[in-house]
Amino acid sequence: MPRVLIAEDDFLIADLLEDVLVDGGYEVCGIARTVQDAVRIAERDKPDLAVLDMRLADGGLGTDVAARLTGQDRPGILYATGNVSQMRLTKADGEACLGKPYRPEDVIRSLKLVEQLVRTGEASPPFPRGFYVLDPVAAVAATATGESAEIRRLRRQQAALARFGSFALGERDLGKVLTEAARVCAEGLEVPFCKVCRYRPEEDDLLVEAGVGWHQGVIGHVVSRADESSPQGRCFTTGEPVICGNLSQDATFVLPAFYAEHGIISTVDVVIKKEGQPYGVLEIDSPVQHDYDQHDIDFLTGFANVLAEAVATSKRNALLQAAVDQMRDMVADRDRLLAAKNIVLHEKNALLAEKAVLAQELQHRVRNNLQLVYGMLSKQLLDGAGKDGIAAIARRVMTLAQVYDHLLGTGLSRTIDFGGYLASLCASFQALQSVQYPDVGLTCHVEPVILDLDSVTALGLVISELISNSYAHAFPKGSGHIAVSLVRGQPADDATVTFSDDGVGFTQSGDSKRHGLGLVKRLMQQLSGSAALRSDHGTSWTLRFPVPALQSVALA
Repeated sequence: MPRVLIAEDDFLIADLLEDVLVDGGYEVCGIARTVQDAVRIAERDKPDLAVLDMRLADGGLGTDVAARLTGQDRPGILYATGNVSQMRLTKADGEACLGKPYRPEDVIRSLKLVEQLVRTGEASPPFPRGFYVLDPVAAVAATATGESAEIRRLRRQQAALARFGSFALGERDLGKVLTEAARVCAEGLEVPFCKVCRYRPEEDDLLVEAGVGWHQGVIGHVVSRADESSPQGRCFTTGEPVICGNLSQDATFVLPAFYAEHGIISTVDVVIKKEGQPYGVLEIDSPVQHDYDQHDIDFLTGFANVLAEAVATSKRNALLQAAVDQMRDMVADRDRLLAAKNIVLHEKNALLAEKAVLAQELQHRVRNNLQLVYGMLSKQLLDGAGKDGIAAIARRVMTLAQVYDHLLGTGLSRTIDFGGYLASLCASFQALQSVQYPDVGLTCHVEPVILDLDSVTALGLVISELISNSYAHAFPKGSGHIAVSLVRGQPADDATVTFSDDGVGFTQSGDSKRHGLGLVKRLMQQLSGSAALRSDHGTSWTLRFPVPALQSVALA
């Protein structure tokens, strides 16, 4: 039986996924919410397969897990995420990806395909909706097709230019962009030297601003005149590419000394210009004579164009930064006069930033909970469940709705008063069941206990299962009483929920390990808590769980 690791930040999605995998013939060796926990479980249990969510708790990514599970023992990896369109994954990250929302049978089929990919390197259609196989890197694909060396070289250059373009657009440090351009150009044209020269109008010269391969003291110090006495000077003044296959045969150049010191024989120069005066020149250099062609010019020109845009962006950023600095000085002058108001503004800005983060988190939770509802409905349809199965889903949806009602009623927050939430949940149950069970009473006594949203959701599902089970099975004569209480421990690092009814008692059925009340113990284990059952003269559950020291932040 193949062993599977699940890495998923949402308790309920993970629990549903575990249920689906076990029904599909897999053994789940562990569930992790963070990168560190996933790596620890993988190193300990050596799973055959892994289902990784892209976004994990504590800001980690599923690709971080894959990057740390290298070598022959790495499991076959399937990413299950709602952000498929934003991903740029390759074979180095795993085998395949499945987009949310997915059906239970889609997960099972996708894992079978991943097993094929691990064994044979190929996957046989049909593929589930939202499933795709991760591609190998372009260089490997080109070799496999039997393309010529020249075509492969051009493809490598195109791929290098595309990667550099993405890098340059995301990097704010111009110096890093210039240095990376020099490195990639030298690598792409298979030469040891490349440099970027910046024009200095005050001195009317070209300074080596960045480069690769040069001796110490060249970058940032060596200059050449901005005229036709050097290859880079001629390129700068004419605006046209300059190719020199053998510098020793061109008597028109008066070369700076560093050319001879590095044994430079041939060069190619292109101008770095977007509009107005050029920024400077991009030049490759080789100690071996080369015959360069238009493809090489096009390759360098592509880099020069990206560099020109990076320079323009850097200038715009500098102007914007100057404006920001000026505004900051104005704000500082004002703040010195209005110190008290500054505190209020600072707190407001902090709260707005926190609200934006929490709104994004709320969106993530809504999407995961929609996936949960979708998965539960799909599974109930596959299992052929009737009213009881649909009622179970309705209870869980009501529990999730209570979380959002309570959250939005008090303002977005990372935390919720579990006591207030529990009282509201009990009131909702009593109103819901009063028509069918008018003689069954439900009382709730709580103390304030601040918990994070995941813990509140999981505990809400636990209490919901217990209350609904008592209403359905504890009172065959139609009358009785249910009591729920929440007490904070001393010291206040844990809390206890006591649930009891005075019904006929509880008898555990054969399938309760994974269904119904089996959910109670699984969720309590995920919370690092415990669930103790006593059944004499009624049913009593004692649920203990840790209470982290959380700082609640409410946003009005």
